[in-house]
Amino acid sequence: MGNDLDQAFELLKKKKQDYTAYRFRTKESMAIFAFFDLAQEFATLNNLYRIAVAVINFFFNYESCIYTIRPEDQALLLHCCTSEGLLDPPKPARADVVIHHSPYRAGSSFIFPIIGKKVLADKVPLFLDNQILGMFEIYPVKRMSEHESLFFQKYANRVGYNMHNKLVVEQNIEHIRFINQLVSDIEHNVITPNLYYKAFLINMKKNLNKHLAELESISSMLPKIEADKNSSGEEIIQAVDSLHSIHQDMDRKMEDFESHFKHLSLFIETLFRGEHFKTGSYVLKRRYYNLLRDIFLPELEHYRKRLMDRGIDIIEPLHLPPDDDLTIFIDLGLTAQVFANLLSNALRYCQPAPDENGNYRRFISYNIEIVSQESYETPNALKFNLFSTGKPISTKEALLIFEDGYKIPEDNSKGGTGHGLHFIKNIAQLHGGYAGCNPRENGNDFYVILPRKK
Repeated sequence: MGNDLDQAFELLKKKKQDYTAYRFRTKESMAIFAFFDLAQEFATLNNLYRIAVAVINFFFNYESCIYTIRPEDQALLLHCCTSEGLLDPPKPARADVVIHHSPYRAGSSFIFPIIGKKVLADKVPLFLDNQILGMFEIYPVKRMSEHESLFFQKYANRVGYNMHNKLVVEQNIEHIRFINQLVSDIEHNVITPNLYYKAFLINMKKNLNKHLAELESISSMLPKIEADKNSSGEEIIQAVDSLHSIHQDMDRKMEDFESHFKHLSLFIETLFRGEHFKTGSYVLKRRYYNLLRDIFLPELEHYRKRLMDRGIDIIEPLHLPPDDDLTIFIDLGLTAQVFANLLSNALRYCQPAPDENGNYRRFISYNIEIVSQESYETPNALKFNLFSTGKPISTKEALLIFEDGYKIPEDNSKGGTGHGLHFIKNIAQLHGGYAGCNPRENGNDFYVILPRKK
């Protein structure tokens, strides 16, 4: 039969020979069929783990455990066993349970490698460098025949096959979720702020046309002034002053434009990193930076003019930790966007409130403190506070506003997507820190805690 099914028939022939050689008993075949049927009915890995250990206990009256490999450090973790069920969170494996490519005995236990599908091993970036997904333990076993050892290794392979499929599905789902979140981050941190500079460029074009008209006027005026022997020179001075003002105005606008270009370029380069798309999550490129000098103050300068235009005063801190103590270990591009979002939030929602003298005014203030281990869950970190005046939010809302898309009902008229604070919380957590909000008497105090060292 010469057609494109030849290869399939060859594979089936080999499988038939293998199954004949295995000589699986009725109970063993039933166990594998039951596992496959049930594994297809449930979508999650946790249910797969439960089924895998339950089948061994039900058909063979053995206890069993599944150990999985943690991708980031290759640690072996006990994930599920017949004696305890599913462990959440998993706990480290015993010292005598190790990753090995071949079955081995440890005390009264036999331990088999759980091997994923070789064909797809290179498709899962965070797993399967050596194609081992974990280890499968069966106990108590006094003696195990060669036939039983073969069956349990084949069973562990079937577990690995199903684990692999579910890992791929879970990673694809997480990847899609991340891409959706990344699109929201790009829209919020790049596209929306860029609309401000679209208006800036329109106004700049108008100013250029205005300045061009003035230059043409001056150009037509100079020959007349030179020809007029009675001229006092005042008109020439005025023309030169006008040219000087035009030059200064253009310099200021070009500085603003250059600042925006650097600001936006950093955000674009960070959000469009290839590593993010490959892994399906933000990949941090950490370095040591000064929290004030390298991160917050450049963002503050970027927002200063807009804050002033809104009548929002900026109150500088009276006391800060020494410069050497302000070093943190972070991803510059993502952390800069955290502070940009904090300032954008303050710009949108800052409202007049009484100061210490009872005078109503709009203002923001900031401060940095070293976090003590006794006070917070993140030791050896810096806590950055940004206070803005306005109506204090409720304690409940102080938690909800960090959820993606949540907006306080009365703030719906002020625009915004409700995504900025969620981004802040997400990036802080990725760095091993966290973010929060404390309502005060005359406003709200937002804070971000970031680690100082690795």
